[in-house]
Amino acid sequence: MKTDMFLKRAARTSLAVLLWGACSLGQAAEVLDLSGAWQFALDREDQGLAQGWHGRSLPDSIRLPGILNAQGYGDEISAQTPWVLSLYDKHWHQRAQYLPYAQPGKVKVPFLAQPQRHYLGAAWYGREIDVPATWKGKRVVLFLERPRWGSTLWVDGREVGANRSLVAEHAYDLGLLAPGRHRISVRVDNRMLMDYRPDSHSVSDSQGMSWNGIVGKVELRATTPVYIDDAQVFPRVSDRSALVRVRIGNAGGKAGSGTLTANGRRIPVRWLASGGEAEFRVQYPKNAQTWDEWNPALQKLALRLQGEGADDRQQLRFGFVEIRAEGKDILVNGRPTFFRGTHDGGGFPLTGHPPTDVESWKRIFRINKAWGINHVRFHSYNPPQAAFAAADEVGIYLQAEPGM
Repeated sequence: MKTDMFLKRAARTSLAVLLWGACSLGQAAEVLDLSGAWQFALDREDQGLAQGWHGRSLPDSIRLPGILNAQGYGDEISAQTPWVLSLYDKHWHQRAQYLPYAQPGKVKVPFLAQPQRHYLGAAWYGREIDVPATWKGKRVVLFLERPRWGSTLWVDGREVGANRSLVAEHAYDLGLLAPGRHRISVRVDNRMLMDYRPDSHSVSDSQGMSWNGIVGKVELRATTPVYIDDAQVFPRVSDRSALVRVRIGNAGGKAGSGTLTANGRRIPVRWLASGGEAEFRVQYPKNAQTWDEWNPALQKLALRLQGEGADDRQQLRFGFVEIRAEGKDILVNGRPTFFRGTHDGGGFPLTGHPPTDVESWKRIFRINKAWGINHVRFHSYNPPQAAFAAADEVGIYLQAEPGM
C-alpha cells in the first residue's frame, strides 16, 4: 500500500515539476540592470521602520547580487551563535572532542554548513535609479530573483508591497512609473517569519540557508501596458500537441483586443480593464522527439501579444514527456523507469547561497549523471529557475518541494 502511494505521488510530483518547468528563454521587456554597489545598513534593533530609513540615505555599502554574510557584515561565528537549527546538541562546545574547535577565532561548528558570518534580522538596501525617457507610458517592474527571506519595497518613500516567497522571485509591479530619478529601498528580513519547523532546508542553518541578501537577477523591466503576465505549456505526447494557457495583464486600465501569435499561428484575444486569458492548442510535427533522461529533446514556443497598448513577447521551452504510475512501476513515455535519486538541500558553503546561473547547475547535474543518478529531490527547498532550465537540457528528473 505504501509503495503504491509513493509511486502515485512520485508520478504526480515529477510530472508537475516537468510541466511547470517549461522555462522562459526571454521576454520583450526592456531591462535596466541594477547590479553593483547599493547603500546598505543593518537594522539590529528594528528601528528602521519607525525612523523612516526607506526615505533616507544609508551609511554603508554592499554589492548586489550578493549576501551580507559574505561581505563582512554580521557577527563572527562563536560557540554561542544563535542558530536557527537546534544543532541537535546544544552543548557541543563543552564536549572534550570539540573543545579545540570552540575557541574564539577558531570555531568550527558541527552539524551544519558554517557561514562566514552570522546575522538574523532586518537589513536595508537602497539606491537611486534613473528610468529612461523611452520608458514613458510603459509598465515597470522591479525584479528581485532570490531575496531571503521576506522583502518589503518602497519607491520614493511610498510602500509598494511585501513578499515572503521562498520558492519564486519577488517581482514588484511599479505601474506606469514616470521617467526620471527615483529612490528604491528594500528591507530584507531573514528571521523565522512563519511558525514552522526550523529544520526545513529553506530556512535552517543545516545547509547554510539562513543568509540575508538578494542573489540572481536584480533589475528593472519595462513592458507595454498590456503584456503577457504568465504562460504555461501542457504537452500531450500522443499527438505531439501542446495546450497553452496565457494570462494577459493590463496596467493601462482599458479594455481592448488584439492577436496572440504562437509559432506563427494567430489567435484573436480580448482583455478587460483588469486583464484577460487565452487557451489554445499548438500542433507540433508528428515526429517531434520526446524528452527523457537519455534524449532530453526540447521544443520551443514563441509567443507575441499585439494590440491596443500591447506588444510583448515570450520564448518558452518544454519537452514532450508523460509520466504516470502503472501498478508498481513509474512509466516515462510508456517505458518503466527507475528513479535513481539523490538529495539536495541548498548547501553551497563556498558562496553561502545556491547558484542562479544555468551553467553551474548543468555542471552539478552532469556530475550526478556520471555517477548514474537521474533524479534530484530538493528537500523542503525550491531551487532557482536556472536549475530547472539546466535539468531540461541535461536530462534530470526534479522533485522540488515548498520551502514551508
